[in-house]
Amino acid sequence: MYSALREMFRRMASSTRSGSERNGSDVVEKPAQKSTLVAPAASEPLTGFERTLKECVGRHTHVVPGCVLAAVDKTGDIFYLRAVGDAGVAPDARPITTEDSFWIASCTKLFTSICALQQVEKGLVDLDEDISRILPELKEPQIITADSTSEHGYVLNTAKNKVTLRQLLTHTSGVGYGFMSPLITTWRDHVGPSQEELSGSVAKTYDAPLLFEPGEGWAYGGGIDWAGIMVERLNNGQSLGEYMDKHIWTPFDMKHTTFHLDKHDEVRARLVPAALRDDDGKLIPNPGPTFLETVTEHSGGGGLWSTVPDYIKVLADLISPEPKLLKIETITTLLAAPQIPLDSPALPTLVGSRGGALAANAAATDAPVNYGCGGLVLTRDSEILPKGTLSWGGLPNLKWFVNREHGVAAMYASQVLPPGDKRSVDLSNEFFKEVMRLNAERQER
Repeated sequence: MYSALREMFRRMASSTRSGSERNGSDVVEKPAQKSTLVAPAASEPLTGFERTLKECVGRHTHVVPGCVLAAVDKTGDIFYLRAVGDAGVAPDARPITTEDSFWIASCTKLFTSICALQQVEKGLVDLDEDISRILPELKEPQIITADSTSEHGYVLNTAKNKVTLRQLLTHTSGVGYGFMSPLITTWRDHVGPSQEELSGSVAKTYDAPLLFEPGEGWAYGGGIDWAGIMVERLNNGQSLGEYMDKHIWTPFDMKHTTFHLDKHDEVRARLVPAALRDDDGKLIPNPGPTFLETVTEHSGGGGLWSTVPDYIKVLADLISPEPKLLKIETITTLLAAPQIPLDSPALPTLVGSRGGALAANAAATDAPVNYGCGGLVLTRDSEILPKGTLSWGGLPNLKWFVNREHGVAAMYASQVLPPGDKRSVDLSNEFFKEVMRLNAERQER
């Protein structure tokens, strides 16, 4: 499965290379590309977001086959909820509905980060302690460095810094994704059969060497999976799904969220099939599985299946005047606040990830950013979303954002591959702009 993910990221990197040129950790942005949201059969200019949806969403448009959109304000009022288009691109694809389910992939990370910060609030762990007290697998980790003079093309050295929970949550620990790192792939080729199979041990999935000294770089990876394992161990071996069910899903009546698609027929029955954009720009049925339906352990970084009405409940709580999941102080100073110091070598690495991990995120590619314990944080207004917005997404082009100052949150959900698909990005960006416009209008009334 991960070989397919590697190929998708290779294609994504190739398609975005023309949009920016890298020199070390610096990124020089080229002029923004024109929007790809031009319906093939359109006979007149688009006039507003609703017209964009009408003309650009559907299996025959080859823009986006279908999506579910939702927005909520700080009172919990879901003022926008709509399903548009079709559930997949098959000739007999049915219309998509708001109750349909999705593999939400890395949107799982927000839930796991919330669970981890709940442990901090309980005093069970400190954000900056040596996490090997709970995760001994991360004690004295090895760091892998490319070396063309060595036998296998890399060398390993013991890390000098300790790994912390703050680093795991902000992707500054050095834990990477094998399918995004040629260096880790090379290492796995030499150490033996890959353990990267998420139906087995999550810990073994992320047993590769670190990509850099903890705290001294930024790399999207399995740090939040390790945070999920930490939650399990701090709760007497309770599975991450059992913990989430008790502390998130049941309190918010989220009946269609699970790590086990094989055990939830109602979720499986409403699953939206994934579509893949081929080299000609056309959408075809994804030829393989997007994720494993049967698992024995829970991937806190990407293992959940859910619906938009379920997910929006968590987003609503994070902007509520009286949140239930976390204390307001935890949300405003940790979850949704910049955690990477301005003088840290990790920050330029984060900024340099524009064409990779950040390509599928809700922020504009030229937006000034930092990273919080719950996702990417805008440090200044962008053309899409305002300063202080916390956002992230999921591999099949799902995105969410929350902004407490403006009292609004939203989610865009689809099942389109590859990640960072330009047409999907354009559509979700237009939706988020529309949400901010509608929210401003409602507040003026």
